[in-house]
Amino acid sequence: MTATVGLIGIGNLGFAIAKNLLEAGHTVIGYRRTMMEKFIAAGGIAGTSPRDVAERADVVLTSIPNREALHEVISGPQGILAAGRKSLCVFEMSTVSLKEKLAEKAAADAAGVTMVDCTISGNPVYIAARNAAVFAGGDRDAFDRWAPVLRDFTDKVTWVGPFGAGRLAKFVALYLVAVHTLAAAEAFELATRAGLDRAAMFEAIKGSNATSVMLESRGALMVDRDYEDYDSDKRRETKARHAKGEVPNRGMANRVRQIDRLGKLAEALGGRYPLLDAMGGAYNEAVTGGFGVYDIAEVFEYLMEGGEQAAELADVLDLMEQMDAVVER
Repeated sequence: MTATVGLIGIGNLGFAIAKNLLEAGHTVIGYRRTMMEKFIAAGGIAGTSPRDVAERADVVLTSIPNREALHEVISGPQGILAAGRKSLCVFEMSTVSLKEKLAEKAAADAAGVTMVDCTISGNPVYIAARNAAVFAGGDRDAFDRWAPVLRDFTDKVTWVGPFGAGRLAKFVALYLVAVHTLAAAEAFELATRAGLDRAAMFEAIKGSNATSVMLESRGALMVDRDYEDYDSDKRRETKARHAKGEVPNRGMANRVRQIDRLGKLAEALGGRYPLLDAMGGAYNEAVTGGFGVYDIAEVFEYLMEGGEQAAELADVLDLMEQMDAVVER
C-alpha cells in the first residue's frame, strides 16, 4: 500500500518519520514554517500551508510542538479543516495535553474529519531504527485502514482504545523507559565500582535475557560517558537553552516533569508504585544537581558523582567469598 501522506510538523521527529515513509515508496507532502530544505532534498514535497497539505493528501499526520501550533494547524484559517475534506483522516502525534487534543477533535468532528490520537514513544533515533512505539486511540476503522502506512515508519503500531488512550499509553511507556534507564545506570555503577570493565559487561549483557532496549541504546552512552551527540539536533538546542540559563525543554528535565505528572496520575488512581516513587526521587535529585542536559542516560553521571572509586577486582572477589562463607554457616 502506497499513499500520498501529508506530514505537518517536520522537526527532528517529523523528518525521521518522513525519511522512513519516503524510503517505503510513499509520496510525502510536508509543511513547516521554515527550514524545509533537508526535507525537500530527501524527496519530500513542500506544501504551502496545512490546508494545502490536507487538500492534496490521502491521509495526514501531525507532529506539533505546542497547543497554539496545534490549534493553528487543525482549526486555524489555513488549517486542515479549512480544506473541507469530510473523508479525511488525521493522525495527531503531538505530545500536548489531552484537553487540547479533545478541543481540536470536537472541531474535526463538526467538520466531518476523523481525528485519531496517535502518540509516539521514542525519539528520532528510535524512529530511524524502526523501534519507536505508536499508540493509537480513537476510531478503530480509521486505524485499521491506515495502520499499514503508520507501520512504514516504525514497526510497533498498536490500537489501544478510545480517543485519549494513546496519550495514557505513552505515560505507561514513559514509566518503563525511565525505570529501565535508571536500572541500566545502577547496574553499570555496580559493575564499575566493583572493578569490572563496563564495555565488557555491556557486550556480555547485550542480546541476552538480561538486556533491554534502554540498556542497549542508553547503556552504550553510559559505557563511553559521552552523551552530547545522542539525537544531536535536539541536544544542541538543549545545550543552547541551558547556556542561557533557561530550563531545558529536552533532556532529563523534560522527563522529570513528565514523571512528576505520571506520579500524580498514579496517586489519583490508587495502588502502590514503589519503583515510581524511588525513580522520581532519583531523577529529581539528578536534575537539581545539574545533570541531564542532553539525555536521561546522564543519570549515570549523577550516580557516579565524585569519581568512579573502583575497587580492586581481587578485593571484591575476596569479599564475595567471605559473604558466601557467612551464608553457608
